[in-house]
Amino acid sequence: MMEVTSYIRICRFLTVDIFEYRTMKYFLLAMYLVLSPLILLQGYFFLKKFELKYFVQYETIYMLSIYMWVSIYCQPYTTNIVKTYIDQIQVWKIEEAADAIKRKVKQTWIFITAYMCMTIALGLIAAISSSIPTSRDKDLIFFFKIAELYFPKLENLIMWCVKPAFFVSIYVGISTPGFTILYFHGHANLQKLMLKHCLKDINAKFEDLEYIRWNSVEYHKEIEEKLMFCVKRHIQLTENALRPLRLAQVYVFPLQIVGTCVMASVILVFFAFEGSLSDQYFRMVVLVLTTSAMLVGFAAGGQGIEDWSEEIYEALCQVEWYHWNLKNKKTYLFFLMNATRKFKIKYSENISLNYRLGLEIVKAIFSAMSVIYSLQQKKNS
Repeated sequence: MMEVTSYIRICRFLTVDIFEYRTMKYFLLAMYLVLSPLILLQGYFFLKKFELKYFVQYETIYMLSIYMWVSIYCQPYTTNIVKTYIDQIQVWKIEEAADAIKRKVKQTWIFITAYMCMTIALGLIAAISSSIPTSRDKDLIFFFKIAELYFPKLENLIMWCVKPAFFVSIYVGISTPGFTILYFHGHANLQKLMLKHCLKDINAKFEDLEYIRWNSVEYHKEIEEKLMFCVKRHIQLTENALRPLRLAQVYVFPLQIVGTCVMASVILVFFAFEGSLSDQYFRMVVLVLTTSAMLVGFAAGGQGIEDWSEEIYEALCQVEWYHWNLKNKKTYLFFLMNATRKFKIKYSENISLNYRLGLEIVKAIFSAMSVIYSLQQKKNS
């Protein structure tokens, strides 16, 4: 049976270490420089020849290209967010935790590792299916159409140069910042559980609180030391988390919007494309599943960060404080007020990255599907 540290190392490699290789950095830079003019060129053609049929044909790959471009741009920043946070705080090691905490932490890391591997597998299948030539490639992938129109002699060479890039670009797309948020959540979860254990342990030495004298110097001094340790630890964890969360608000939002647009564009192509797409169904299904897995990762990571502060507050409310002296009660009150601040990846006052937002996105996509299907039925009747 694998140890917790093995799961953490796997997740760290998939999230951080793989992007530290110089070859990967050069490859991403080359892709970024190639995608930039191609996206601008396709946008120009959309504006020059704006027809619904033309837009539907190439919208999916266009939105996917934008998603990859944004992912490559954000990758250095999102990776640095996690590395900086873990380096800045004096993290408790898993070896220092109690057995019950180790089991809970292991469950979290098993889930994160399984999710990452499943999403990578879906992305790999999507990349392979996109690399296999079909008769509709030029009608759906604008880059190939450009090669046919402007570089006919180099058409085959361009196609075989572009297709291998699908593998790296899709991996960057699914890992940035979805994997980063979950990796951050995995480490924060360990610190949360150990801090909760410290809070529960404040009165652990004094089982018969009813019989403790109010003037017991030993009792109140030990409570003060334990309480101050928890306060300082909470401040250290929360203050260092502010910058990563602020940066996540900037980088997650555009990726989530574009990712939703990719799913919506696939559905639009499926309902509104003129002609047969029978040879594209597998590609489309795998692409939708991969994009869905990415959005689920966003929501799960965001919800985990939101639950972090709420669980600390709930644990603090359960502390038996009523036997403490006035000084310790004031410290506890300060701690309680500080713990009321919730940590969220917020886009606005009413919108945060969590399960509720994911559900709203799913509802919006299904509503769009029903409207498009109704219009298609009216058109055919």
